[in-house]
Amino acid sequence: MLATSLAGVAYVRATAPEQSPPPRERLPPSTERITRGDLVSEVRATGSVQFSGSRAVKNHLKGIVTWVPSANTLVTQGKRLYAVNDTPVFLLRGSLPAWRAFKSAMPDGEDVRMLEENLAELGYTDFTVDEEFTEKTEAAVKRWQKNNGLKQSGEIELGRVVFAPGPLRIASTTARSGDSVAPDQEVLRVTGFRQRVSAEVPSEEQDLAVKGAKAEIELLDGRRMKGTVSSVGAEKVAEENKKVVPITVEPDSAKTLEKLQSADVVVLLTRTEAEDVLSVPVTALIPADGGGYSVQLVKDGRTRRVAVTTGAFGNGRAEVSGPGIEEGVRVGVPRL
Repeated sequence: MLATSLAGVAYVRATAPEQSPPPRERLPPSTERITRGDLVSEVRATGSVQFSGSRAVKNHLKGIVTWVPSANTLVTQGKRLYAVNDTPVFLLRGSLPAWRAFKSAMPDGEDVRMLEENLAELGYTDFTVDEEFTEKTEAAVKRWQKNNGLKQSGEIELGRVVFAPGPLRIASTTARSGDSVAPDQEVLRVTGFRQRVSAEVPSEEQDLAVKGAKAEIELLDGRRMKGTVSSVGAEKVAEENKKVVPITVEPDSAKTLEKLQSADVVVLLTRTEAEDVLSVPVTALIPADGGGYSVQLVKDGRTRRVAVTTGAFGNGRAEVSGPGIEEGVRVGVPRL
């Protein structure tokens, strides 16, 4: 009888190999918070500070120039602009140029009203401000002449006064003390006393450059001030065949610019792309397979990638929405 012996038989249960946990996504080099607010596009254009109202002052007297003001001098109402034959020429306020002599029995006119308004504002009154040069006007002129060292004739010859809408800044002198001058000869270059900024905006952004639009003016030291677009020119071709639109920006307050005779600045125009939205830096967007974008949400030393829907873009940020997208949450961005 055959004996069969089964000894030392071992049974081994086959088991699947243990699964390794998925690798943890590495932390990004830096993070930024998701923020809520308006998204704006910003256009920057190089500009320069200039003074408004550049014009020439022409002499209407004959003689020798005996005094001219220094450049950047501010001349106000009733003060001397320059002198011929040691007699001053005075600045008065008015919109019309002086075009004739003032004297008794002259025809009525708006220039007479301008003269009388100036006399009254300078303290010479006792007459009615109108377009008629009366005996009382003549008496006021004589008092003005006496106080300014002029011959008390009651008449003002053509060229003795210059009318301008406001104070004038002396930009330069084209005649010097000792020069002989004749009527219709330029003696000064002047500007208004208010500064403005001239800039050129790329044509593709000209929808931002409209009269009345708000702007900011940035100085070289980083200071910014509010301004308003006061004029828009016609499109032209600038350097490198780029099409631009020239604009002028008036500062809302001239105090910051008062000490600047000329300077390069930057004009900033903005457009609101979206209001009260959640946004992340554009650098936080990660292209997703098949299109679209995702971001890395970072919390407690861990990251998770979520798909997001993008909306408006502006000033380096992108509007986003999606699971976990909340104000204050951090997202991964490259290190700057």
